[in-house]
Amino acid sequence: MDLITIVRRSRDEESPRKRQRLNTENSPWENETDIGVTACAVSPQNIIAFACYGNLKHNMSTPTDQNMTVVVCDSNTPWDTHIVKSCAAQVTVLEWDQSGHYLLIGDTAGNAEIWTTLTHLLNEWTKVANISLPDEPIQAGTFFFNGKKTVFNCQNRESVSYLDKYTQMDMKPTIRGFGGRPLQGFLVVGMTGLVQAFVMGGTKGKTTNVEILGGIRLAYSYVDLAWTKDGEILAIACTGIPLDPIVYCKLTIQKDDGVEFSCLLDEYRLRSETLTGLFPLRSTASDMRVWGINFSSREDPSGIFLLVNGIGSGTLQYWELSEVERTIHSLFSTSAATSRYLQWQCMCVFNCNSRINSVCPSRNVWVSGSEAGAHSQHHLVITTTCGELLCLHRDSMKQVGLLSIADRSKCENKTVSSVCFTATGNALVAFDNSATMFICKLSPITDPGGPLTIPYALMSLEYCLITGIDYWDVLIGLRSTMLDSLCERLTDCFNQQSIGLQQLLQYRLLNIKLAIYRLGPSSSSKAGLQYGIIMLNSVYSALKSLLRPPPELFNQDRAPADSLTAVLSSKIPEVGTEVDKVLLHLEVKEFTVEPSTLITVQHLIQWTVTFILRLLNNLPDWRAATTTRGTMCDMLRDPKLLNMFRELLVIFRIWGLIRHSCLPTFSYMENVDVIATLFRILTRLLQTSEPDESLLDECCQLSSQLIIPDIELSLPARGIASPMLFNQLPLQYEYGIHPEETSLAKYDGVEGEGKVDSIRHVYLGSKPHNVRYCSRCKGISIIVKGLRVGRSAAAKSWDMRWQMSCPCRGMWSRQEVQ
Repeated sequence: MDLITIVRRSRDEESPRKRQRLNTENSPWENETDIGVTACAVSPQNIIAFACYGNLKHNMSTPTDQNMTVVVCDSNTPWDTHIVKSCAAQVTVLEWDQSGHYLLIGDTAGNAEIWTTLTHLLNEWTKVANISLPDEPIQAGTFFFNGKKTVFNCQNRESVSYLDKYTQMDMKPTIRGFGGRPLQGFLVVGMTGLVQAFVMGGTKGKTTNVEILGGIRLAYSYVDLAWTKDGEILAIACTGIPLDPIVYCKLTIQKDDGVEFSCLLDEYRLRSETLTGLFPLRSTASDMRVWGINFSSREDPSGIFLLVNGIGSGTLQYWELSEVERTIHSLFSTSAATSRYLQWQCMCVFNCNSRINSVCPSRNVWVSGSEAGAHSQHHLVITTTCGELLCLHRDSMKQVGLLSIADRSKCENKTVSSVCFTATGNALVAFDNSATMFICKLSPITDPGGPLTIPYALMSLEYCLITGIDYWDVLIGLRSTMLDSLCERLTDCFNQQSIGLQQLLQYRLLNIKLAIYRLGPSSSSKAGLQYGIIMLNSVYSALKSLLRPPPELFNQDRAPADSLTAVLSSKIPEVGTEVDKVLLHLEVKEFTVEPSTLITVQHLIQWTVTFILRLLNNLPDWRAATTTRGTMCDMLRDPKLLNMFRELLVIFRIWGLIRHSCLPTFSYMENVDVIATLFRILTRLLQTSEPDESLLDECCQLSSQLIIPDIELSLPARGIASPMLFNQLPLQYEYGIHPEETSLAKYDGVEGEGKVDSIRHVYLGSKPHNVRYCSRCKGISIIVKGLRVGRSAAAKSWDMRWQMSCPCRGMWSRQEVQ
């Protein structure tokens, strides 16, 4: 359990004025300068959301009647925070849905709201749904289960196929809609046991009836929710009083069939079914008190964790509901009969020398047991009143990690206020009572307490590759000596999959390899290879999608550009290395595009030709690296990429005949046909296994024939997952203050006088407005939504391709005007 990052509040001098209190009888704040965190959650895309009172940074101001703010930030740049909403009531519940697009916010005023980023910008949030339980503080909430869960099967760890190692669990969604598709929605539980759900869909969505948890209203202090295999929602609640029962219920949501007159047709009904409860404490334990209760996992839990505190010590108990037999007395049976019933049993106990504040199990349990029928493996963390974080393993309850918040802050009264795991459970995010954020990396789940190994990192990255979950929390646990070998093993395993699966997951694989190589300070060329393949594949598919052959040439069995692929691969003697001779064997009408559309993709044509020029111009310098793998020179050794380059050049030649202004423009020193020259060099490279001296000389002459624009072949990393990860840890930051970047992390195309759009590859000027920036790299891009500029369908399609995330998979944020 190693500490990676500490993010503190910026130092300021403010007078301790009294804070106005509205609807906050039990508010944690007292003065204007008080600050703290009441809840936190991490999304599957590693976006951290936390609710805090007080100002995190100098320029963060809220109205006098808005005491709480819900803040989000990318875990890679935790100092760059953005406000989701402000409210007067204390926020008690924060939950992300399984996709990471929706955020549930519940407060003590009984309001539960769903917020999302409709524009896919991290600093622009919109409320899309809400329900209200007046004067009923929200104690817990969860989203509906979508029925999708993938786990790593430890019994097939030696298998080559992804489909054997990572199995799909047979689980059902909470509620189905038309065609059997899962419906989205959420459910919340109030302090006195009132339960209500909201089914999202249509224009407004529908709320269900209000149900009572367990059929009786009590003042519940602790409530937790989970899902079953059948999609039902389990609820466990307790008041904290020693002799009160722990209520265990099952909540189901069904579409009403109209039988009951209390509910109209096309409505949804919430039902509560009481299950076997639990009385954990005896009457003699007068000094003991229940301090918290949690399910062992969010998806199909096997049991519950119970916190019991005494005067100066605490106990973590794990309980399971098991079936036991009881012999029936002879007075009630003529033979020796037995009856079976369900009973809660305490399976294991962890004793602590100090009182325990809370327990946080890993929500997404994805590593199955090593034996058939064994429980899934995961970590859990408990927080103590003395400011310690204890990391335990689920099976053995053995302590595998310890972090003292009081030692880090050099203050004795520091305690942990909120803690949560990342999606894969490889990192932990914690907040103390002064809103200081701590990000820690954990030991492998399969080897508790041990160092991160390449096989476990490979297993975690492949799981992210299959499910689409973000892999940032795996990257921060890597060491600099693991990068090359990890990428090689990841590529070798990927190449052994089926062709269809490789085509489906290729983009994610390139993203993962790009992120890994960018961690190394001397791996920029290897990272540039992955970035180049990502952009070239995107340009290739986007430009080919523009082809609309006439009806007489339309063939449903093949794509429009298949004839070009066949001509270039047939090695026709008449073609040779001349691009114009290729046109004689093609039906030019098959590649015809509207002239008005061609001018809108000129920036993509310009970047592609410039990229090829840079590759060929640098070929003589890379010749010394012929024995190494994974560098930019590999693009000129790959026949598949060389044929892709040649196909694009032929298409550009045809489009130039339709509209000459769509061709790339350069400052020429000699009269040279760029497209013909590049096609000739690429063809010769394809025909020879190793470039000869005459070919290298021709590549060297390119820089003397025309001025090749200087473009960045990769996007340098920023934030924690960058070369600074291997510096002295922990990394220290302050909210709202951007750290100084090293020279290796600077992107000249962005930091220089002329900034470059990393999506459209056009110059934006020295001080562009209305731009967005990435949270994982130095890329920026202009925001076209809201601009009164006519765009073609091709331009809109290219912009939509990168609307949700950057090519490096980082989240976008709108740049604030200084």
